[in-house]
Amino acid sequence: MNIRIATNEDCRSLAILKRRVWETTYRGIYPDEKLDKYDIDLNENKFKDMIKQQSQKLIVVLNDSEIIGYMSYGKILRAFDEHTHDIGLLYLAKEYQGKGIGLDLFQFAKNELKNQGVTAFIVSCNKYNLSAQQFYKKMGGQIIKVDEDNEDKSIPQVKFQFIN
Repeated sequence: MNIRIATNEDCRSLAILKRRVWETTYRGIYPDEKLDKYDIDLNENKFKDMIKQQSQKLIVVLNDSEIIGYMSYGKILRAFDEHTHDIGLLYLAKEYQGKGIGLDLFQFAKNELKNQGVTAFIVSCNKYNLSAQQFYKKMGGQIIKVDEDNEDKSIPQVKFQFIN
């Protein structure tokens, strides 16, 4: 496995991987219409915009030359309570989950934030993604906010706080 900063050339692959992860993780949680109408071109451009931001880092993890996961971390646009930094995305292809790769990515970002002097950060995950919640609890996260239920189950989030 290899971890590196994402480039514009990665963005199409990232958009395709995001769709794969959504299908295996969120089918049955997100409305079918949201998954069925997923726009690869739109998401490719969102990843390009993310790369342009100086406050967030977007990294990819590769198995040989194939992107199998990605993660973002850094300063968030709108602070939550006293928190100004987060791990914003942590996506890993289903077949690579449970192999310690997510742990490695998480530790990488946690160390990078610590090196920047960040003493606490947050992670938000979908309220109905129970495996992600278990992962973040295992990583030492403490739940600090749980959104109210919503008819659209893609909206409610659980926020975890991590102390660095």
